[in-house]
Amino acid sequence: MKGGVILFRGSGAAARRYVEADRSRADKYYLGADDAVAEYTVLDASGEVTAARSLTADEYEGWVDWINPITGESMGTPRAAAEGTNGSPLFAEMTINAPKSLSVATALHPGVSEALDAAQQDALAEIRRWFGQHSVTRVGPREAREVVPIEQMQVVGIRHKTSRAGDPHRHIHMQIGTRVFTAGKWRALGTAALFKQQGAIRALGTAVIAAHPQLVRALAEHGLTLDAASGEVVELESFNAVMSKRSAQIRRNLDRLEVKWEAAHPGEVLGPVVTARMQGIAWTHQRPDKKPTDLHDEQWWVQELRDAGYDPTNLEGKTVQRLALLDDLAVQGAVAKLGQ
Repeated sequence: MKGGVILFRGSGAAARRYVEADRSRADKYYLGADDAVAEYTVLDASGEVTAARSLTADEYEGWVDWINPITGESMGTPRAAAEGTNGSPLFAEMTINAPKSLSVATALHPGVSEALDAAQQDALAEIRRWFGQHSVTRVGPREAREVVPIEQMQVVGIRHKTSRAGDPHRHIHMQIGTRVFTAGKWRALGTAALFKQQGAIRALGTAVIAAHPQLVRALAEHGLTLDAASGEVVELESFNAVMSKRSAQIRRNLDRLEVKWEAAHPGEVLGPVVTARMQGIAWTHQRPDKKPTDLHDEQWWVQELRDAGYDPTNLEGKTVQRLALLDDLAVQGAVAKLGQ
């Protein structure tokens, strides 16, 4: 896992636009059930899940604005930004992600895709448990506040399979609610402690994914090897630069198209049809020798890999690596070592 904690300030509507922008198609790559966009869980002080449900886009927007999606009650009133001061942080976000080579492997092979989904979901579950056990808040008058453990907190997970440019980029937006329940009322999450914990959290997520037996086995079935130290797929790592450079080019093209569209349509919101059309234009720009119709659906990146020399037949006969089981790893015990 790469990246640290980011505090989101603004509004639920802005957060909704933010997560909708970080994917390639407006109608894909969410949870896939009805109109659900997020997985919502409530944790107790032991890290156990006490409630879980999917959130629609409207419910997610309300949750960001501190409306409890289960009871409908307000969990407080966010402080608005004023001159010289910031508004209240509405949630804290970390991303559960994977190296480019692993994302490419999942897109090439459905079995690897299913395995990485399971590995990242297990990483999310372990990290949520950690947060429940280690998160704090403050109780008491301003001049005599005490730091105490939380009794209840909320975490949202939003799963995406691609980047906004449309290339494979498997990741989960893990959003930690900044309202926690302790001593009879909703209070502010201790974000200072959260920032101190982020190194351990990254190490925990990395350990879970690197030692996930289903993922290692699925890769091995296709002659692919997971490097436990780097998280990279050894046989695909050499293509990272090509994929990253090309996706960055497409993303820049898409940025320009969106700016132009918004200037011509003030007050309107980009929909899935227009977004999909823009992505096709962004791919073909500066690449006149190939067209999206030459490819299968939005999988332009498959052609990019082939052009760069990717040949799956060269992977036959690879030695299958020994599986490292999660039970053998003692995941949380490995966190300290990985986080050093």
